[in-house]
Amino acid sequence: MTIKRIAELVLESAIDYAIITADLSGNVTSWSVGAENIFGWSEDEAMGLAADIIFTSEDRTHEVPRKEMANALKNGRATDERWHVRKDGSKFWASGEMVPLQDGGPPEGFLKIVRDRTQQKRAVELQSMLSQELSHRLKNQLAMVQGIVNQSLRRAENIEAARLSISQRLGVLGRAHDLLLTGYGERIAVRTLIERSVNLNQDGRGSQFSLNGPDMDVGPQSALSLAMLLHELTTNAYKYGALSTPDGQVIVEWGIAELSGEPAFSLEWRENHGPPVVEPTVEGLGTRLIRSGVAGAPNHVNLVYAPDGLECTVLAQLEGFQADM
Repeated sequence: MTIKRIAELVLESAIDYAIITADLSGNVTSWSVGAENIFGWSEDEAMGLAADIIFTSEDRTHEVPRKEMANALKNGRATDERWHVRKDGSKFWASGEMVPLQDGGPPEGFLKIVRDRTQQKRAVELQSMLSQELSHRLKNQLAMVQGIVNQSLRRAENIEAARLSISQRLGVLGRAHDLLLTGYGERIAVRTLIERSVNLNQDGRGSQFSLNGPDMDVGPQSALSLAMLLHELTTNAYKYGALSTPDGQVIVEWGIAELSGEPAFSLEWRENHGPPVVEPTVEGLGTRLIRSGVAGAPNHVNLVYAPDGLECTVLAQLEGFQADM
């Protein structure tokens, strides 16, 4: 078997690599099977064309192909990692290496080897995004925990009361995080979040709740604050409202409404058949948590201490409410 035939077999077998040669003007003189697989042009189509067809229009505008050839001639080798273009116009991330072709004399052309590295590039980008997201969420949750602890200590009558208050509220945060982690930190169903936040299937109180609303999701940032808000409403209902009596009822309805001319998530909490409602003279941490509304979106909360039972309406801009960040 001749050396030439061996070289041909190598080119035919290297289907995961694009192996291209070009003359000193940058026009294609050979185009391997791997180049056909990766870039989409056949050998007949590519022969004689400018090899810069594989570069993006932005790189061609900035003369990246010419600079790469000049660098290869000057240094004997030129490497790059950048976006390249296929025949169909799609882009992919590739690593490439170019060397001058010479046979004991001056350079006669160039050899370029390209490999598709899109999956590796996406993996690095995903890891970076996840790291940034984790850092962002940890900062948010540390701030929320700090606020809960500070306010609970400030308002508690004694250390035991403060401990119980902090423990309960951090428990709600933990359950909300469990939901988010189950869904890989993405959106979760509003109904599921409500059911978990009010402990629907615990304490035998499920029959006192009525939940009504369409299938829709909430983003991770809004989910945590909504869970805290619902927990405070439930706690107040157990202490002073409809859930403090066997006949009391809580109706929770949600859907789409409007806030400042934009689509908004709407949630209504209504209590009835409980003891007479008395508006508190001092606003505690629970009330402030409720009034703070939903994080991550412009929102509005309205609390009404109606004679028949507490009413709470929450409106949150839909885009922010469902955002994945």
